[in-house]
Amino acid sequence: MVISGPIAIDSLPPVSWKNGGGITRTLVVEPEGAGLDDFLWRISVAEIHASGSFSAFPGVDRTIMLWRGEGVVLRSPAWPEHALTQPWRPFSFRGEEEVFCELFGGSTEDLNLMVRRGAALAAIHTERREVRLVPPYDDVAVLCAAERVHVLLADRPKFALDVGQFLRISQLDTEVTLLPEGPMASFVYVTVKLLPVSRRHPEP
Repeated sequence: MVISGPIAIDSLPPVSWKNGGGITRTLVVEPEGAGLDDFLWRISVAEIHASGSFSAFPGVDRTIMLWRGEGVVLRSPAWPEHALTQPWRPFSFRGEEEVFCELFGGSTEDLNLMVRRGAALAAIHTERREVRLVPPYDDVAVLCAAERVHVLLADRPKFALDVGQFLRISQLDTEVTLLPEGPMASFVYVTVKLLPVSRRHPEP
């Protein structure tokens, strides 16, 4: 089991979009160092500065949620208009779908989970109550959205995440408890299980 963090999201290097509409900070990418064409799954935070179209990611399942700011309105021919204005509520769509993003107010930040279809089973959740996760998981990522959350692992040191920090646990081999602290405490967690290699890389 490998634990990375706590890490402040704002401390990660920003990468500017080619169209100048915003920046992205990559929190986690698997495999490490993978680019946008060869990742199995990735978590990032995008700061959107201007309305515009999303990039296409064929074969990728996407989940997005408002992290900070007033939010955006998402429009697509594939589904009804969706207002992404309530913090930490996930919205899922297929990466090949045409999506136009319109800012609701000023700049906003969105949390993104992208999973290559057939490579992994990943889920994203928002919680205000205690959560217990039982292995096995290939990866677990925990992000503190408000106040503080404690990450408790059996027979190991505990970790405290303040707002805007995250922690990654790879190859989880023991039960983990996620315990919010504070009346308004809220956290987001992602669980990932990789699928067999034969399904991630099917024969031609």
